[in-house]
Amino acid sequence: MPRYASSSCVAALLALTSCSFLPKSAHDIHQAVWVTRYDYGTEGDVRELVRNCARSGFDTILFQIRGNGTVAFESRIEPWLEQFSFRRPGFDPLAVACDEARNQGIRLHAWINALPGWRGTSAPASEWQLYNTHPDWFLVDQYHDRQPLLVSGAPAYVWLNPCLPEVREHVARICEEVAQNYEVDGIHLDYCRMPEAGEVSREGKKTSGGAPLDYPYDNRTLEYFREATGKNPDDDRASWNAWRSSQVTELVREVRRRVGSVRRRAVVSAAVFPTPAKASAVLQDWPTWLASGYVDAVFPMTYSADDGEFRERIAVQHATTDRPIIVGIGVYKHDNPAQTLRQIKAVRDEGLQGFALYSYASLYGTKENRGGEPVEASLRASRRDALLPVLQSGRFLGDGLRAGPTTSLEQR
Repeated sequence: MPRYASSSCVAALLALTSCSFLPKSAHDIHQAVWVTRYDYGTEGDVRELVRNCARSGFDTILFQIRGNGTVAFESRIEPWLEQFSFRRPGFDPLAVACDEARNQGIRLHAWINALPGWRGTSAPASEWQLYNTHPDWFLVDQYHDRQPLLVSGAPAYVWLNPCLPEVREHVARICEEVAQNYEVDGIHLDYCRMPEAGEVSREGKKTSGGAPLDYPYDNRTLEYFREATGKNPDDDRASWNAWRSSQVTELVREVRRRVGSVRRRAVVSAAVFPTPAKASAVLQDWPTWLASGYVDAVFPMTYSADDGEFRERIAVQHATTDRPIIVGIGVYKHDNPAQTLRQIKAVRDEGLQGFALYSYASLYGTKENRGGEPVEASLRASRRDALLPVLQSGRFLGDGLRAGPTTSLEQR
């Protein structure tokens, strides 16, 4: 029987509930950071990165625990992370992260790649992994071919089919398992959509008129669509797109239901495409998710090295909803930390709730490259020198969220 939470985690939680700087809902997330599954390999790595995030001034960590149908916690549903050779690494990364987050007074949301089912040059070595146990759950195209593992010679995610009820049930059960067994403050969904054209391969495939590959065309999905509409996909593309989008939305709704049944106060959020128009192209109807209460907040991935484009996109986000929007800023795209500061200031000036930086590795490196090339190490150091005083000051909203240095965005 796995041990999910230590007594020190519970004690720390009770001791910190009165601290005013801790976010108590989605409305209290202002400065967040994504931490990928590649940023840790040992218990020491996890504790160090949580401490770094807390000391840097972040109030929320988005801690990745599911990437490609393998997980970083004690699960009865899916195998351990591929980088751990599908075996328990001698510690439970999520339990350690929760414990250290309580110790440091920072909130931790479990980041889950919802629909990727595998990524690799060959089938997974684990017999328990979905690619081997449920091949019928994966997307197939209009030729009834399964997605290839390689796109232009490189490994790419192969996707689960959200139009199948058992797939939606499986993903929702993973989220429920985490919420039930760990003291997480939220569940953060990613890749909750259909793949872009560039994420699937056309190599060796010909379609009439050069039309892109289309998913999913398994017999069961086509039958569900006919039952709902009386049509085939080619009869009415608008209906086909709307129906598939509704199946992705149904997945999000089921995650909300499952998580809410075991951890009522947990925040449910999603990383999404930066504007409703771009999200519509991948059947990701995040305005409806917000309006229906299926998610408490969205994190639009507004990654851009063009400040004008960035400002245009956050203006669209602001005009779309009055619900919590935490703008994703792609630090890795910025050769100069001054650009990251400009974009943080643009989010504040637009009147949006907060921002999330992608990613932790852009400031501190991954476990593999913390030394790295001198140029990269120097860039990370310059980012920390420029960004940390602003993050630590808690002056994003101009209301003294945290005590700390008085450096303002305007001074930089």
